[in-house]
Amino acid sequence: MFSRVGDDVSLPCNNVVYPNCSSTTWIYNIAGSNGTIEEVTLGKIKVYQTERADRLSLGSNCSLHVSNVRAEDVGLYTCRQFLTETGPRHGGDAPVHLSVLTSEYYCLNQISSTTPVTDLKPNVNMTLRCSLLTYTGHGTCRSRFSLSWVPKIGTNAQVTQDSSCDITLTVTLQKKDNNRKWTCTLTGKGNMKISIDFTSTFSDIEEKTTDSDDVISTVPGTSNAVKLPISHIMLFVTLTIMAAIVSIHTRRIRPPKALPPQTEEASGMEIHVLEE
Repeated sequence: MFSRVGDDVSLPCNNVVYPNCSSTTWIYNIAGSNGTIEEVTLGKIKVYQTERADRLSLGSNCSLHVSNVRAEDVGLYTCRQFLTETGPRHGGDAPVHLSVLTSEYYCLNQISSTTPVTDLKPNVNMTLRCSLLTYTGHGTCRSRFSLSWVPKIGTNAQVTQDSSCDITLTVTLQKKDNNRKWTCTLTGKGNMKISIDFTSTFSDIEEKTTDSDDVISTVPGTSNAVKLPISHIMLFVTLTIMAAIVSIHTRRIRPPKALPPQTEEASGMEIHVLEE
């Protein structure tokens, strides 16, 4: 069985006796070690490490389901059947090898796993390493399996191999490589088994603008954006403020308007002058 870090995988049990898994026991042999751990006993998950036990469960046909796979989950898993708790093993074993495909990137003399990249940019040398972790060791696998990097055509990339299941891709990043996906693929007998992706996302990309001081201003009711320099906008705002100040000052110094002369007719009375 093949998995990637963070994926979920179900390891099949091909010798089930009781469908309710009451006869099923799962044994785990750690990769690179002679240690053996009994993960499931007669259908019940055993708790050696709470964190690991929380990621284990029994699925259909008593398969062992491992969630959020990690590199340390690599190893040999064996499904066994016991008809009674103290009785002998029933039938043969059903072994399953779990291998995990991983990738690392090397950049600016730094080494990181497949966590988000923050230091990639044009003209930086990036090295991607893809490895298959197996029960027999790091990057060791059977001859019928092999790894390959895509894309490898039309780029200034160079691929080197430590083994068929441990390959390295070195490339000098260019602007066109921003958000480019690089895929490492595991194939066996001409068939793709599993792949893992890595995206080269640049941390600092210069925006292509005609002027660094340009901003986008949108006129209400229209769908087109009008690009105006900030200097023009500031000039417009300044002139508007100056016009308002001049208007207020003019109103203050302007003399009051003369009232229209009143005539006798306006009073509504008639005046008669008596001469002596």
